[in-house]
Amino acid sequence: MAFSREGFTADVVAGFVRRTFLNRNVIIILALSQAVSYINGYPLTAFPVFRFVHLFPLRALNIWILLGIYTHVTSYLNDQFANNWTKDTYKWNKEIVLITGGASGIGAALTSLLLKRNPSTKIVIIDHSPLTFKPPPGSAVYYYQGDLSNSSIIRQLCERIRNEVGHPTVLVNNAGLVRGTTVMEGSYADVEITIKTNLIAPFLLTKEFLPDMVRRNHGHIVSMGSMSAVTPPARIADYAATKAGLIALTEVLWRYKQKTMLDAGRGLMRAYRHYSSN
Repeated sequence: MAFSREGFTADVVAGFVRRTFLNRNVIIILALSQAVSYINGYPLTAFPVFRFVHLFPLRALNIWILLGIYTHVTSYLNDQFANNWTKDTYKWNKEIVLITGGASGIGAALTSLLLKRNPSTKIVIIDHSPLTFKPPPGSAVYYYQGDLSNSSIIRQLCERIRNEVGHPTVLVNNAGLVRGTTVMEGSYADVEITIKTNLIAPFLLTKEFLPDMVRRNHGHIVSMGSMSAVTPPARIADYAATKAGLIALTEVLWRYKQKTMLDAGRGLMRAYRHYSSN
């Protein structure tokens, strides 16, 4: 049983139950066997593999099956609703993934995962800091150094990326700053650079690369959220505000796709309520 970085939590237990007792294959086998035994008029324990079932009352077994069916149907409907009832296919040897703040941390880990999936994936990294890792030999990793709090630099970098690499099909708004000061203590410069980097930059990058995703009807935009957007701590008010803004931006993209005539790319997903622990 794998623990998250938070340690042993209710999520660990729920994940274990879902992977074992509520496993889709287990539920399908139980449901079909129960149906066959009912139709033929003999108990489920007649199957050698189900000898253990006599330990459970019939009502408990039926609740087990129904709970499993409910869990998987609900999960399927949630996924379909989040993706606006559409499905897109990604050919990772042809995709161009742009990751802001990809020089280290989550961005670097994501780069590593994508390259393990397909070494031919083109990955564009924009970061103010230099790379903290060495791209694997033969990989198509493009690094652009730039200050994401400067809109003029963002415009220039986007033009260079389109000319030198191509139009990104996946945009990951990952870069973020946190100063750790209260509203009264933080300087003007702290507030401005945090909001420009964490919120305005993702907005401008979306404006730059969304039109081509719309034209191709293919693309994906991911913005890193934070639990602070829901329960903001006192010392990161500006950071929390930017994360709440990112969630709103993602929701707007999803609703714009759903409510208008625009054929706006299958990958414009509704924001999942999966937050980091920041």
